Amino acid sequence: MKTFRLISLCLLDGKKGHVEQKIVPIEDGLIINMENPQVWFIEAVVSKEYYPYFNSILEKNGNVLIDVVITSKENHPAAMITNVLSITELSEKVSVLLKGDLALKKDDLLADVLEDIVGEGVQGEKLLAEFSHRRANLSEFSERTLDELYQSLKEDGKYSLE
Repeated sequence: MKTFRLISLCLLDGKKGHVEQKIVPIEDGLIINMENPQVWFIEAVVSKEYYPYFNSILEKNGNVLIDVVITSKENHPAAMITNVLSITELSEKVSVLLKGDLALKKDDLLADVLEDIVGEGVQGEKLLAEFSHRRANLSEFSERTLDELYQSLKEDGKYSLE
């Protein structure tokens, strides 16, 4: 088991065939890798304004697609499909405990970046230079990647996404 500091949490909400990214400011948080291939626990202390959203997911036994960054804000995000295990009301905030499976990681994003560059007709040494440049400037998943992920998870039938 490995524990990491949660740096950021973003809700990935599918609306009209497109994924909207909603940043959730976190007061504190951690993420635990159970060292099973895909199982992670995420605990985030957030504003009480998010209680209705997470409680709705909990009551429906639904799922939420999230994007997390761990350890350092310079790290690349990881997309996870999660379910809400519990919500604990604190004096001024709420603590949300999620259980998640890794849905996308950096390698998936890099494959999309390479596919985009090749699709633009870039070849030879310019391809390598452009790939290196874009890889160094990655900060989030492409909209296309997230849209495709959301649709595939929704169509899978295994998850209950809104």
